[in-house]
Amino acid sequence: MKKVTKQKVLTVKRKLKPLLSLKSKYKTTYKDIKKFFKMLNVGIFDNKLSPFNDIEIKELKYQKCIGQVVMFEYKGKGTKLYKLEMDKVYDSKRDFLDTLAHEMVHLYQFTHCNDTGN
Repeated sequence: MKKVTKQKVLTVKRKLKPLLSLKSKYKTTYKDIKKFFKMLNVGIFDNKLSPFNDIEIKELKYQKCIGQVVMFEYKGKGTKLYKLEMDKVYDSKRDFLDTLAHEMVHLYQFTHCNDTGN
């Protein structure tokens, strides 16, 4: 992965800092997922990630996770699709952003490293 410039990282940190101190419950929205995906993609991944093929906000506590990337592979066509699943509610906006960034790392592993992400 190409080294991300220090300036890009500082820009993302400056934009996110006020949000990370909020301690109230955060309800996940599609708008925020797309907004912060773009911001993190530029600042951390040098804009190399394509958006997820599908996004679903659902109750994940029964699956014992708070976010996940599901890969669908169509072997006959050689196509892979990536679906982001995020929990409906997080303890804070920081938890939401940490989870989104974590799932973006898995997407990077899938698409750029030919890694399963495990």
